[in-house]
Amino acid sequence: MAVDKKVVDDQIAELGDFYQWFTKKERNYLHEVMTPGENIHAMTSGTLDGTTWLVTVTDKRVLFLDKGMIFGLNQMEMPLSHISAISHSTGLLYGNIEISTAGGMKSIRNIMKSDVPKVAHIISDLIDPTKKSAVHDTSINPDADFISQLERLAKLKDSGILTDDEFIQQKAKILSM
Repeated sequence: MAVDKKVVDDQIAELGDFYQWFTKKERNYLHEVMTPGENIHAMTSGTLDGTTWLVTVTDKRVLFLDKGMIFGLNQMEMPLSHISAISHSTGLLYGNIEISTAGGMKSIRNIMKSDVPKVAHIISDLIDPTKKSAVHDTSINPDADFISQLERLAKLKDSGILTDDEFIQQKAKILSM
């Protein structure tokens, strides 16, 4: 079921700085494959099996889109519940993310170097079952999740994954909750 294009465009605008080369036409079709209530957490471009794909991380799945030159839309997805591990590496300009599932491993290559750790950490946070159970534990102490989010944000800034402006923007979001 398609989602309103404006909803998807607004979510993309809120993401901040992710590099998406040669995937503008795929972005135009993203709303057609999203489901109502699905939220985008990250988006980048990379090659998979020799083809350039738009890689979109949502709260439900890692979604790959490739629009054919003339017609056709190729789609592949990995539900977050099927992902067992994630690893990443960077080179001079680009990097790779490897996603492991019970069915095997997929390697997304030629991702802009600055996006690699951001996307990998977002996927890792979404699949980490201990973080999911920690959310339930916050009913006892709601400040625990608030503090852990701020600590995680500070670590991302200290490691250079977030710029000062991105840090301030994300901190404001957390504080407004």
